[in-house]
Amino acid sequence: MKVMAFEKIAVRDRYGLKDAKSYIAAGDLCTVSGKTLAGLYPVTYPTARGEKTRWVRDLKGFLCNQNDYGHLAYAAPGYESATVKSGGCGVCAAVNAVGALTGKQVPVREMRDLALSCGARVSGGTDMKRLTAALAKKYGLRCTQTNSVTQLRSHLERGGVAICNTAGKGMFSTGGHYVVALGLLDGKICLADPGLYAGKYSTARRRAAVTLSGDLLLTTLSVLDADCVGRWPRYYLLSRED
Repeated sequence: MKVMAFEKIAVRDRYGLKDAKSYIAAGDLCTVSGKTLAGLYPVTYPTARGEKTRWVRDLKGFLCNQNDYGHLAYAAPGYESATVKSGGCGVCAAVNAVGALTGKQVPVREMRDLALSCGARVSGGTDMKRLTAALAKKYGLRCTQTNSVTQLRSHLERGGVAICNTAGKGMFSTGGHYVVALGLLDGKICLADPGLYAGKYSTARRRAAVTLSGDLLLTTLSVLDADCVGRWPRYYLLSRED
């Protein structure tokens, strides 16, 4: 599974001891594998001397979070004071998706500007049909849409990612919200929730269905699909043209 590092991440050796001489840099496109028997995630990342593999205890540092952008305006009719923090989950979801696919860490301001310029900013949030069409053109991506969770699984198994259109049924939000399916890990689907905040997944219902590892979520396809019921499309499937 490919993920983008959005901050400097400390790493460990295979035994779980801190490796002070190595680190994952912000902007590194990494490959994360399933947990070892020691409970560590192997992460392969680029260095000046080639790829290197080290281990992390959890998946912290691999999320572009809209809550960090309360200073960045994202106005819409009726929401003139809105910011990326208050209404930009679609913007940060797109940053997470493009990073994982291309290795390009798109600045949130740049993605915000793209959403505005293509008409994707609407009163209800972000029109993902318009934004993914703009992503396809700007970053050389292929974009299709589906309601099929089976098709979603096959797409992730082939190395694609998906922006998931949740309906606010209380699992990932209480209103419409976008999360990104980054891939499959340890038999679960791994999600980047750009609206993550401390304690969000601490309720009994969410704890029973979702495992939080650092900044990323692990859950089942059925849990995700149930929370997308009522949306059309449920999933925006993104992959590289090549």
